[in-house]
Amino acid sequence: MLDVEGPASTDILDTCRELGVTLVAYAPLGRGLLTSTFAKNEPVTEAKDMRLAFFPRFMEANRDKNVKLVNQFKELADKKGCSTSQLSIAWLLKQGDDIIPIPGTKKIKYLEDNWGALNVHLTDEEEVEIRNFAETADIAGGCIPPMFEDRKATNTKEES
Repeated sequence: MLDVEGPASTDILDTCRELGVTLVAYAPLGRGLLTSTFAKNEPVTEAKDMRLAFFPRFMEANRDKNVKLVNQFKELADKKGCSTSQLSIAWLLKQGDDIIPIPGTKKIKYLEDNWGALNVHLTDEEEVEIRNFAETADIAGGCIPPMFEDRKATNTKEES
């Protein structure tokens, strides 16, 4: 979510709001990073899991650091009595009616867990606590495959 805020993102969120356009928050669980499964550091069982091959945040060199970080986020979720996925989605929903998170899933049990976010009601103080966590989190590894990093930098330079 923070990726769409501020000048680094060309103020996408502010622009959407100015134009009355709803923002669809793609991959609100960080492609599975903000899930209880990741927090438990469970091994990936699918040999074809593209995250391991392409997304730096899931690669072995970054995994332990990110598991620790997600476990800190899990502490916030535990205080609220919900899963990390539910807390993440609930936080996005708290940002405004003009933001729609679209988490992907392959299993009904995760769909049901995500749906449970509608029952998680955050106070303004909790929203601020989560925002502070998100703003200070030092996530290891990039969010896109390295082969696309140059393209991202090129686009940013062209837009300047």
